[in-house]
Amino acid sequence: MNIRQATEQVEGAIRAYLARDEHGLPLIPDQMQRPLILMGPPGIGKTAIVAQIAERLGINFVSYSITHHTRQSALGLPYIDDDTFSGKSYKVSRYTMSEIIAATHDAIEESGVAEGILFLDEVNCASETLAPAMLQFLQYKTFGQHRLPQGWAIVCAGNPPEYNRAARDFDPAMMDRMKRIDIEPDLDVWMDYAVAHGVHPAITTYLANKPKSFYKVRAAVSGARIVTARGWEDLSRMLLAYEREDIEVNLALVSQYLQDNETAEDFSLYYDLFAKYQDDYKVGEILAGTAGNAIERRARIAPFDERIALVNLLLDAITDEVHDVDATEQALRGVRGTLAARKDDLASLDGISAMEGLAAGARTAFQEALAKGSASAAAQREAAERSELMERLRVAVAQWSTQGAAAKGDVRNAFEAARLPFNEAARNLAVRVGDASTHLDAALGFLDRCFGDGQELLVFASHLAVDPVFMRFVSAHGSDSFVQHSQALMFHERGLDLLREVDELKDL
Repeated sequence: MNIRQATEQVEGAIRAYLARDEHGLPLIPDQMQRPLILMGPPGIGKTAIVAQIAERLGINFVSYSITHHTRQSALGLPYIDDDTFSGKSYKVSRYTMSEIIAATHDAIEESGVAEGILFLDEVNCASETLAPAMLQFLQYKTFGQHRLPQGWAIVCAGNPPEYNRAARDFDPAMMDRMKRIDIEPDLDVWMDYAVAHGVHPAITTYLANKPKSFYKVRAAVSGARIVTARGWEDLSRMLLAYEREDIEVNLALVSQYLQDNETAEDFSLYYDLFAKYQDDYKVGEILAGTAGNAIERRARIAPFDERIALVNLLLDAITDEVHDVDATEQALRGVRGTLAARKDDLASLDGISAMEGLAAGARTAFQEALAKGSASAAAQREAAERSELMERLRVAVAQWSTQGAAAKGDVRNAFEAARLPFNEAARNLAVRVGDASTHLDAALGFLDRCFGDGQELLVFASHLAVDPVFMRFVSAHGSDSFVQHSQALMFHERGLDLLREVDELKDL
């Protein structure tokens, strides 16, 4: 199955394992909750999907690579203890708590959440001395004398032996106690993810034209030749950073991520060509609706790969803008909820201290999001924006307290002082929402004029339709042109009706 199907299977299993009946008892008894094992080639996103599932479900995520552990670190260190049996004293061997089990308890203490996922990577590459203890753990959820906390599920990942010489097959009796999910690379699924997560448009365009270059893992005389989904995404991050810092992108850089000479050289040449497309097609003018007829004429007669490059340039610009707007909107919603919940405190005589506490809490949440390796980029961005907004409100309240009510339009308490900059931020957001909608309409109009209902418009609309953040934006703020084009292309609004519960952001 592909990575999207695997995500559905894993999330369904975890939700079933966490489900309780009316008495609080697990629907699936702990001893019958089979560990999940994701088997597939390296670099296709096995770790990432499990981390995302944990974040989505609001539970802990602890990850370990078994190849980095010895029997002692996994099982615990032995020590001599005194004990009494049948009235006689004996020296007995005990074990300290496993480092892995201890990490799950640390996560519970830090988050205050009892449930979680323990992710064990490269589980079928465990050393010969560790393998027996690992098999016992997968079967009974115990390392030595210490058991995995209740409410924790085990998810493992492994590479088939053809991809990893250190990998070994589990025996049939062991596999009969596990829930196996086999995953294969799937470019179509990854492309939907790539567009929604801001992967560099040069990469998405290149792979759309050369799908066989997406994934290569094979042995060679001079060493392994490796090109994976992880490599493409990591390269994308580096390309975006290099462009932002105005650093030259060359073959030496590309080869560090695409470890196959043929693919690296081919993409490096294409990247230079794509940069030319960026200069030639004025995307900002297209989105503003001011692109001249010359650009439209060039697009109409361009070869297919150039037209797809243009589509991806527009996709990148639209999704970046919508994701930026969405991060601000979600941050505003969060701050609004916090202010509403603490309205009485903020309106009290101690309102200034309450506002300082809220700003400090937002800063801490942002720092924790950065420190938490499993937090998504979207979660980090939202936490950052929420912290920045809370700081603006804190500054406004501090200024009000020192300058007096008259200087702030007869504002009488900290809540009202915070409300003024919040409402200004909401109005600024409304302008950005309008701009994003206008730019979307302009992009659709441009593609319609240049290509009609051709494949180019299909690629553009279909990638947007599988982006949850974009669909949330359209559901909340509307886009008649996108709905009309989607219906014309037989998308049936891609679940718009399911997202209607998202209310428009209003002033406090």
